[in-house]
Amino acid sequence: MPLFGRKKGKDESEDAQAPQTGAAGGDGTGADGSFAGGGIDDGDAGTGEFERNPEKARKFFEHARAMHDTTNFEYAMTLWLQGMRWDPTDLSALEKFYDSSLNFMAGGKSKGATKEQLKQFSGKTPMDRYLVNLLQWGAKPIDWQPGMKAMEQAAKLGLVEQVVWIGEQVFPAVQNDPKAKKETLIKLMELFAQAGDFEHAQRAGDAAMAIDPSDGKLAAYVKNISAQATMTRGGFEGGVQAGHFRRNIKNSEKQRELEEEESLSKTDETFERLITRAKTRLRENPDDQDALGKLARLLLERGGEQDEKNAYQLLMKAHQRFNVYRWKQQAGDIQMRVARRKLAELREAAKAAPDDSEKQAKYEAGRKKVLELELEQYRERVRNYPTDLKLKFELGRRLFEAGEYEAAISELQKAKGATGIGSQARGYLARAFLQLGWTAEAEDTYREAIASHAAGGDHVGLDLRYGLMRTLKRRAEESGELDAAKEASELAGKIAMEQFDYRNIKEEREQLQGLVKRLRDGAGAS
Repeated sequence: MPLFGRKKGKDESEDAQAPQTGAAGGDGTGADGSFAGGGIDDGDAGTGEFERNPEKARKFFEHARAMHDTTNFEYAMTLWLQGMRWDPTDLSALEKFYDSSLNFMAGGKSKGATKEQLKQFSGKTPMDRYLVNLLQWGAKPIDWQPGMKAMEQAAKLGLVEQVVWIGEQVFPAVQNDPKAKKETLIKLMELFAQAGDFEHAQRAGDAAMAIDPSDGKLAAYVKNISAQATMTRGGFEGGVQAGHFRRNIKNSEKQRELEEEESLSKTDETFERLITRAKTRLRENPDDQDALGKLARLLLERGGEQDEKNAYQLLMKAHQRFNVYRWKQQAGDIQMRVARRKLAELREAAKAAPDDSEKQAKYEAGRKKVLELELEQYRERVRNYPTDLKLKFELGRRLFEAGEYEAAISELQKAKGATGIGSQARGYLARAFLQLGWTAEAEDTYREAIASHAAGGDHVGLDLRYGLMRTLKRRAEESGELDAAKEASELAGKIAMEQFDYRNIKEEREQLQGLVKRLRDGAGAS
């Protein structure tokens, strides 16, 4: 059953081709209590009509690539879209369009799609609406609304992989937008579910539930999505395979395969059987990126040194073949994992022989090398996923560790709005200010971080209060302010009461008590 470009029957209207949503009620649910958008049935993800001509598309794509290479990114964006009109199923073209748009935006010229660009996609067909929404989103990726609309149009056209890929870029922007509403996350959940990506559908549903935990119908739907995610997790990376979904396991052999893949304690024989099976499937269909991802995952799960090398080579070849960035990102994860493991060995050797200058030097050189590798990796990731604030935090943290404090501040200021890590981002931001000698700014940032951090007694909360204590101590030492010294001393006492062996808190408390006494005595003498 083809998902792409299926022709409409004589009696089918355009409306009949859209994803079925059931008889939606006023609360966004169907008559049976499920959410509009379905996504868990066995129907097509979309059945929009278009004419596919890969040869015509290729000419546009070649021209687009040439324009991109000459840094004419604005024109390249238009050419990628014109090519996608003739072959919208080409996922690599969508990714390259997005790459051109990011480069255009990075040049500081983009203020959104121009009228001239929009004119070229001004038709009223589903394909025109899809392309114009892509253009509006690509010209300003931080605005997720046109990206959501592009997902909807892609679903209507049956462009399953495109729905998932666009959603992966849009979801972080929605999560990081404090104005995003529950309904937006529900729509994302439905679109992911329709595309068979139940992992992301569950995450979007969980985010919607976090906004309104009392919504019983939503909770039931997310539970259903979660069950689907569990069923498909072992079978596909992200739940999607081009042109096909395994929605039901219909025989005992497939059931056994799934159980083996889901098992947390695989034997050597099980790994060998699963890896051999994955290699066979990939050999039979070299363009099956889901089979490729599964093979890489199994190799990494087995975790031998040669397995890591094989997985790395497999992922890099996939990146070169398909020009899909996520494969390079996964290969980079392997690089960093291996590098950190080797660094841990050097650290243990240096710790065991503190007087051995050669071992100390090897560890320091290794630490710098790993930091350089991670900086390179995260700079590239931020370029590819500019709306992902968690990546900006990871880059900012490493820039801080490298002593690039001003660059770190730039990234951390963007990352402080990220869900779940905003407090940590503010903590590093305050430390960067302090390194630059901006004591007042560091103090304000620490106070802001502490006020926004809900779990004050956890490790992050302790770190933030310790940082504020140190900042107040510096202010008192520099300016002679008794109140700053007294507050720092009180903070030290409270931290010691909560965790007596936290860092060097006992020494800090003693020093601060002495500082308070000196400043008080000095004030009395005057």
